[in-house]
Amino acid sequence: MQTNKLRRVLGFWDVFFIAVGQIIGAGVVALTGIAIGMTGPSVIMAYFFAGILVLIVAVPIMIAGTSLPATGAYYTWSSRIGGGWLGSVVLLLILLATISLSLYGSSFGLYLNPLFPGLSVNQWGLLIIVVLGCANLFGLKIASKVQMFLVLLLMSALGVYAGFAIPQVDTALLAPMFPKGIVGFITAVFLLKFATGGAYLVVGLSGEMIDPRRTVVVVMISATLAVVVLYGFVALASVGVIPWQEMINQPLTVAGHAFLPGWAMTYFLIAGAGLAICTTLNSQFIQLPRSFMVASWDNLLPEWVGKLNRYDAPYVIILGMLIVGIMPLVFGLDIGDIARAATISASFPAFIVFWVVTQIPKQYPQAYKQSVFQLSPFWMWGLFLFSEFASVVGVYFLSQDLSPTVIAVLAIWVVVAVAYYPVRRRYLAAKGIDLDRLTTNDDIFSA
Repeated sequence: MQTNKLRRVLGFWDVFFIAVGQIIGAGVVALTGIAIGMTGPSVIMAYFFAGILVLIVAVPIMIAGTSLPATGAYYTWSSRIGGGWLGSVVLLLILLATISLSLYGSSFGLYLNPLFPGLSVNQWGLLIIVVLGCANLFGLKIASKVQMFLVLLLMSALGVYAGFAIPQVDTALLAPMFPKGIVGFITAVFLLKFATGGAYLVVGLSGEMIDPRRTVVVVMISATLAVVVLYGFVALASVGVIPWQEMINQPLTVAGHAFLPGWAMTYFLIAGAGLAICTTLNSQFIQLPRSFMVASWDNLLPEWVGKLNRYDAPYVIILGMLIVGIMPLVFGLDIGDIARAATISASFPAFIVFWVVTQIPKQYPQAYKQSVFQLSPFWMWGLFLFSEFASVVGVYFLSQDLSPTVIAVLAIWVVVAVAYYPVRRRYLAAKGIDLDRLTTNDDIFSA
């Protein structure tokens, strides 16, 4: 397997900051106000329980990540355990998510343009996509260092937001804690699952980690808890200085105007809201190419797609992602609907992966013995059902008020995802290539 060419360059801190950057996105800026509308001051506790929910749902990923660490894990696990066709479906569902790069770029421009109007919203978006895409062409080590720098600035900005507010917190504003009752609180917890999830995606880099079996679990837990604590202080700042009713469905900047001096508000907008988008965008450039690399080595995609440059970067895939990300911005297209479809599509592979994990004890019993969690069949399937339920709830929130355009895009893409593998298999069979054998070659687990 060509995965032997990849160097194990990622240590704990590299992976930690990649995970934190993936978790902290624009969601904390936008979703906090929505969650406050659902549950009031108890949004502080809702973030904590959301983090716990994320970790429970992530247990199957931890099991797979410590049993069978692999590059491009979602595709690799699905194809080796469930067969090439299932892996192909997962891959193409992930592929649609690359369109969301343009959404991240446009969102970044929305924060920077009012402060620096020399560039338009789309021009700012185009610039950040090109900069981060090019940084990833210099290899995983450089990209991870860029991520570390961005995340440190981002965390400092959220710290500034909370730090100015804490001395001014009025505890009287925190009562009643549950004005919308337990139903409102639980609803907020499931909503905030989006803002606290994301660390599980580092499993796709486990083939390039120095100590994947330890790093995957420690990073997923520590990064999630670190972000949850930070979010808790941000939530306290948002409901403890002004009445929580004023924050319903509002961004953090509404509360920030009450306690942040001008320079701090500017810093928060740039290094907080702006870089929250950048770190997620950079994580996409780091993680998404790995599945496509392995698929090209399997011949599921043309082999040239997965070629590496001298920095071990999959330059064709990264350049392809960059082009996909900037095209809607260059032509001024409305990317809102398509981006929503991409976000929902990116949630679908989890349904397949959760089932795949249940098959590891049977198909790879020796590898399963190395897992951080070794569950009985009862608990394994119970966790599977819970994880699937949590994913269904997540997709429900994402799919609220879907337009006919989004529904059409999703339907068409699902059909493409289902039909691609048989067509590709027949094409390669005419050339004497056995795609089924290649996509189920589990040598990748020992590479």
